[in-house]
Amino acid sequence: MNLNQKQKLLKHQQLNNKEEVETIVDTPNTYGPEDEQLLFFKRAVEAARNGICITNPRMTDNPIVYVNDGFLDFTGYKRDQVLGRNCRFLQRDDRDQAPIESIREALRLEIPITTILRNYRRDGSLFWNELTLSPVHDQSGRLINFVGVQNDISARKDAEKRVSEFYSVISHELRTPLTSINSALSVIADGSAGKANAQIMRMVEIALENSERLVRLISDILDWKKIESGKFKLNKTYTCPEALVDRLITGVKPLSNSAKVQLLKEVQTTAEVYLDIDRTLQILTNLVDNAIKFSAADNVVTIRVELRNADTVRFSVVDQGPGIPKDQLNKLFKVFQQLDSSDRRKTGGTGLGLSISRSLVELHGGQIGVESEVGKGSMFWFEIYSKVESEVN
Repeated sequence: MNLNQKQKLLKHQQLNNKEEVETIVDTPNTYGPEDEQLLFFKRAVEAARNGICITNPRMTDNPIVYVNDGFLDFTGYKRDQVLGRNCRFLQRDDRDQAPIESIREALRLEIPITTILRNYRRDGSLFWNELTLSPVHDQSGRLINFVGVQNDISARKDAEKRVSEFYSVISHELRTPLTSINSALSVIADGSAGKANAQIMRMVEIALENSERLVRLISDILDWKKIESGKFKLNKTYTCPEALVDRLITGVKPLSNSAKVQLLKEVQTTAEVYLDIDRTLQILTNLVDNAIKFSAADNVVTIRVELRNADTVRFSVVDQGPGIPKDQLNKLFKVFQQLDSSDRRKTGGTGLGLSISRSLVELHGGQIGVESEVGKGSMFWFEIYSKVESEVN
């Protein structure tokens, strides 16, 4: 077979199985640069661990005309059991899946799509197929093939299911009874349940402090999960920054008093800010709590608000603590990261606070950062747009 005959055959995609492909590309003594490139691509596709299949939309029912060994490995079928069939056989009778309609639409519009399907191996076992489907056009723009790249993500889906079940347990089996315990301890601590001697009250205070810590941990984990899943929604409104800082100081005052750390307010703008009040308070509380924990007695923690430009407000929390080495700064906003995770560290924490704060700032469309020098303290800051998006645009 000469080169022109081979190109003509490839152009019209008159291939029914792998053997025909091998006959074409492995014919000796006819290689040119394009032939070598074709052979290179063929071997690369054959070696891929992804399942790869090619269909011919110009034939009735868009049948499979090529599959690599990876496809056969994780479906369990043999090549002659696959070629000539439409890919729908992998769904068996489980075809009432929302992604299937999206695939049909992508095929009709000749556009790429990535989706996840429930597929079934030859032995009937389920596997989750992450499918990327792409159209192939010739030089004139005519559709000649669809290429499907498939990944078995069953292990990932199983892990996601276990994680989801874990969060459900946290939410319903831990948070609810812990909230009740916390409420009961609060009643005893404020004297509403009657008088108790000093020793009992001290034990109640310790129990209350640790139950509140557990409540915060559970809330942080659930918030992080909601943010990661993309289901976290902000409730934005205009608010005065000074009022926001006043609420913050009221909330963290017990911690600052206990640590003998002074809180200083520096609100340098009266411009209203467009934000989610509760979530911004959560960010500020995380930053101020950390600043207090790492401050010595009689130190000052400053909460500063300033206008950076016409539509951006910066919130800063400045402490006089030990500072952070430069090579440690990149750890700060990562999930479950703490600068000292040993049992000897003096301050508690989940390693989630700063990560959640970063995510909440980014949901606002803002940015967060830190400036620090060892021995001179740190400044954590974040910036939020002060106007509604439509006004900015």
